[in-house]
Parts: sequence; C-alpha cells; structure tokens
Amino acid sequence: MSETESLSKEEGAMTPVSEEIAEPKPEAQKKPSKKRGIGKIISVEKNKEEDFDGERYLTLRFYPKLLSAAKWKRAKRAMSLLQELVIKYVKNIQNPVTNKTLRIRKPIVWISPKMNEYIWSRGAKNPPRRVRVRVLYKIINDRRGEVELRVFPI
Repeated sequence: MSETESLSKEEGAMTPVSEEIAEPKPEAQKKPSKKRGIGKIISVEKNKEEDFDGERYLTLRFYPKLLSAAKWKRAKRAMSLLQELVIKYVKNIQNPVTNKTLRIRKPIVWISPKMNEYIWSRGAKNPPRRVRVRVLYKIINDRRGEVELRVFPI
C-alpha cells in the first residue's frame, strides 16, 4: 500500500458531523446517582421532603452549653446539641389521621447535609450561636411512639 492510498482511506473514514445521523439515547442509560457531592445532597433531600405528616419551626440556641466543649470541638458539640434539642422540644405531635396528640418515645433524628454544612461553615472553633430549623416529622409506628424527625435549615 502506498502513502496516498492510506491517506485516501483515512480521509474517507472521517465523515463530517453534519452527515452523520445522531441516534437518540435511550432513557434507560442514564447516569447513576452520585455517591458524594452536591448531586447526592439534592436527591437525598428531595426524597426526604416528599412525604411527611407535619412540621415545626424552632430557634435553637447552642450557647452557653457550647462553651463547656473544647474550642476545637465546638462544631461537633453543636451537632450533638442540635440533635438533643430537637428531641427535647418536639415531644408531642399531632397525628393527621386521627387528630390525636402523640407522645414521641423513640425518635429517629435525621439532620440534612445542608444543616451540617451550615454549622461547620465557620470552622470547628466558631459555630453559629443559634440556628433556625424546620423539623419535618413522619410517624412510623403510632402505638410505640416511633417518629422520624428530619431537620432542615430555614
């Protein structure tokens, strides 16, 4: 084979983009959801906000309890205080089906990644003094008092 023949075959193999017919991609071949990062956060929060039985708005103060923690552990302590305070202030909820007040005995607290990011945004040493939160609750078991509490920033 000579050089001119190989060039002509290579040129023939390359066709302009406009002449090619683009085949539509089937929808079944979508990208899998992200395991980490912002894409994961958005999908998790959409799933968590879809179905809930009610909501509460709270303002939680971390100080002066936060001062007892070491300076470099304050954001971590603020996260645990957030969980404790949500459990403390959301004790009784209204059941939307029966319209009766339900006492929470076994709370399951889920803190959103955005809330975590907000508390840690100023570093481990200087978390915010207070936060406004939106608490969504979903009743898992009425008789045992099992309720899932989901905490989001306002």
